[in-house]
Amino acid sequence: MKTFITLSGSLCLAFSALAADPLSEASYSPEDVIRRDYVVVGGGASGTYAAAALHDKGKSFVLIERNGRLGGQTETYTDPSTGTKADYGVQAYNNDSITLDFFARFKVPVAEFTFPPPSTPVYADFTTGDLVKGFKPGTVGSDYIAQLNRYPYLHHGFLLPDKVPEDLLLPWGKYIEKYSLQDSAWATTVARPAPPGNLLELLAIYVFNALNPEEVALGQGRGAAIQPARHDNSELYENVYNELKANVLLSSTVIAARRSNTRGGGVQLVVKTPTGNKLIIAKQLLLGIQPLLDTMKPFGLDSKEQNTLSKLKGYPYYTGLVSNTGLSDDSWYTNVAANNQYNVPSLPDFPFFKPTPIKGQFLYWYSALQPTLREQIESEATATINKLHAIAGTKALAKPKFDAFANHSPFHIYASAEDIANGFYRDLYALQGYRNTWYIGAMFVLGSSPLWNATANLLPEIIAAAG
Repeated sequence: MKTFITLSGSLCLAFSALAADPLSEASYSPEDVIRRDYVVVGGGASGTYAAAALHDKGKSFVLIERNGRLGGQTETYTDPSTGTKADYGVQAYNNDSITLDFFARFKVPVAEFTFPPPSTPVYADFTTGDLVKGFKPGTVGSDYIAQLNRYPYLHHGFLLPDKVPEDLLLPWGKYIEKYSLQDSAWATTVARPAPPGNLLELLAIYVFNALNPEEVALGQGRGAAIQPARHDNSELYENVYNELKANVLLSSTVIAARRSNTRGGGVQLVVKTPTGNKLIIAKQLLLGIQPLLDTMKPFGLDSKEQNTLSKLKGYPYYTGLVSNTGLSDDSWYTNVAANNQYNVPSLPDFPFFKPTPIKGQFLYWYSALQPTLREQIESEATATINKLHAIAGTKALAKPKFDAFANHSPFHIYASAEDIANGFYRDLYALQGYRNTWYIGAMFVLGSSPLWNATANLLPEIIAAAG
């Protein structure tokens, strides 16, 4: 009898442990177990596109997004008084077939995006509060394009040769000096869309990848870029959600995972949702998130993944909208460091204050080397606005009103020159499909349109892996 009791106790303990396993189906009621061919984590540009494409191909999927909406860094503010929209994240898109088809598929009309010059451009040193007279920003010139054309393998990723050219691992300021790119210095640093970090210390490889031929064309003006005709970049994501919402989990995060080492062995994820934990069982996992170590903790990295992804870092970057400034709606205020090399501002800095379609409102970006609290950024913005008033000879209003704020960190993830030279990007590409996991976020290309194109090109391989 004593032996029987001991055996029964052991069995009870075993079954109890099984039931407590968060990755065991036995731990969940049937309605909390979701079986799909694909699970997509991250509802930003690439994740939303992947989910929509899988849906249109008749594949089963579930999309997990930590925020209460889709769109990632696409953010739109609506004026409560007029209904006027102001985008303070993604601004424009490339005029390519993948982009046009995506907008058309979800019934969002598009129009040409133009860059009308402000009637009164104001170039000022935001640190000293001085007007920088006679400053000419310049454009991307033939000198830069000639260098860009040397590296076609950077135009849509980092498909590097075995021996990485040493020039690509130079800080951008050194590259400018070596190849006499001074005429394009401003346009390839401060004037690039949302450039993070110390712009003259950024490796040349990342400049050429970001400021690729499509981006150069976009920056040169008419016909190369588009935007939603209703001036609301969030409209696309709202329409996608409305159609796919039965397979979308918003305000949800992955808290545990088990991924098979066998091709086709599938994945299991525990997802914390507003209605409780769910177990997702899928054949393939698509990650539309930035795979830094802190982000990847719930996914149970092995040594191969850990060794590669530990080399990635990201920049702090922020954006916001401010009104009630008293600044002129006709002016676009640009930060020009009068005493710095190539007039590139030191960090932290606001690259500009730019009028939005909403009367009296300005868009700003904020770049820093360390994470910064919103309160600190808005305090610095107020001080900068006061300096701009002193320059313009105008009077500041009582207090600026900060209408919106977004933290885009980690932004533009990168690796060190040493790691790149030692084959980092070879190892990163080798993770595609490893443990039934695919990386579709902004690791190889930047911007919504490039991400959509890259995801479209990778999907056939992902679908084949599911069998």
